[in-house]
Amino acid sequence: MNKTRTLTEASLLTAIFIVVTMISIGTGIGYGMYLDYIVPIFYLLIYLRCKMKYSLISAVSSVTIILFVLGNVGTAIWASQGIIIGLSCGFFIDRKTSPMNDLMICTAIASIIMVFVDVYASQLIGISFIQEFKTYSAQAMEIMAKYATVPAGYESVYKDMIFYVCISLLPIGTVVVVYVVGLLAGNRLRMLSKEAKDKYIMIRNFRLTGRMLYSSGRMFYSVLLFTVLFGIFKRTGHKIPILYLDVILNCIYYNGIYFMLREGISGIQGFMMISGKSSGTIRMLTIFMLILLLMAYPVVIPVIIIYFVYIDISYKLRIRFTERLHEIVEDKNSEIMKTYMKK
Repeated sequence: MNKTRTLTEASLLTAIFIVVTMISIGTGIGYGMYLDYIVPIFYLLIYLRCKMKYSLISAVSSVTIILFVLGNVGTAIWASQGIIIGLSCGFFIDRKTSPMNDLMICTAIASIIMVFVDVYASQLIGISFIQEFKTYSAQAMEIMAKYATVPAGYESVYKDMIFYVCISLLPIGTVVVVYVVGLLAGNRLRMLSKEAKDKYIMIRNFRLTGRMLYSSGRMFYSVLLFTVLFGIFKRTGHKIPILYLDVILNCIYYNGIYFMLREGISGIQGFMMISGKSSGTIRMLTIFMLILLLMAYPVVIPVIIIYFVYIDISYKLRIRFTERLHEIVEDKNSEIMKTYMKK
């Protein structure tokens, strides 16, 4: 009975998705926004409701119908990209993992898929963000040449960094939006499991839990090892001849730096908080670190990460904040249950 019900729900949701897709693509209303964000969010919700088996059946059916009814290969490929990102986010949301682990893994998956589609199917889609970002990086260098002094011999280094950072921001932004909106919508539609509900509470109360959200130690130090090794590879002048592999590894490299830097700054703030420093002092230090990042990021980033690793190992910072985070989640769950019982 449950399987029949799930299959019926998957069929209904697939039908709704196909109709909305045809209207959106046929009229051109919100074309890019729909394929980039609405499609992943929709399939994230389908996964939360129907789980992997029926979600995959739904995905294959939807892409096949879009391909043969609309006759637009580019749209089918673009929709497939969104579906994979949505299913990936849904899969990890439903697991007993840290939200930061989920975001790091889903960002890597999104990077692989988005760059693959751009490199090998951009002519079918009609747009290439890699080519656009090459133009943006060249324009940024022209602006820097006018208003700032670029060290001699570092022009290509700065240009490549701007190019790869722009590419990295695309999957990171997509995954964060899909993940957060998916959790909020899933809670509203009562689709969340126990694990997903806990993550919803963490995200919903981000002002309270933000400094306590960390990836697992294994994930953090794996990313750290990759960034160090790949950074050495880049600094020694080596280049990867395959465009797809080069862009993917650089994208994951800069995404890894972002996540480690975010945890490093949060960890330092948290360490100062438990050391009894005032909120004003913590804010001033944070502003100071951000200013230093803008002025000398190649030196400041390693310093922040190394210092965070030191206090994490010395004071078990990650473990202490994770335990406190779980206490907050349990308290919030208890409040929700009391409110529900009163109704």
